[in-house]
Amino acid sequence: MPEPAQLPPALQAALRERDTVVVSSRDSSGEGRARMWFALTPHGTLYLLTPSFSLKARRWESDPWVRVQAGREMVEGTVEQLTLDDARDDEPLLLDRFGLAGAATAEALAWMLDSGSHRLYRVRPGGGS
Repeated sequence: MPEPAQLPPALQAALRERDTVVVSSRDSSGEGRARMWFALTPHGTLYLLTPSFSLKARRWESDPWVRVQAGREMVEGTVEQLTLDDARDDEPLLLDRFGLAGAATAEALAWMLDSGSHRLYRVRPGGGS
């Protein structure tokens, strides 16, 4: 798997001051925005966790475009769906940030992803148009 791309430094700084982020997704009917919890690694990688039945998850199946906005800072790019193995290096951070969503242990997060109840995404800045 390629090395994750870092978010712009100004957006990283804005995210470090927040608990949630606004994300946009799109499909043929238009664009939608939603507030989400997120996990931001010290090296600037952004993870999103969402229920599989959410509109944004369904939109990202056919169009991985995303816009991430925190205050005035924003970036467009794409999301890539991950397994827990793909994000193993960042597992402690994911458990800390997504514990209230049911991912309190590595086993619980693995079950959420393996069962298909939730999807874990990594944001790749750039390439979104």
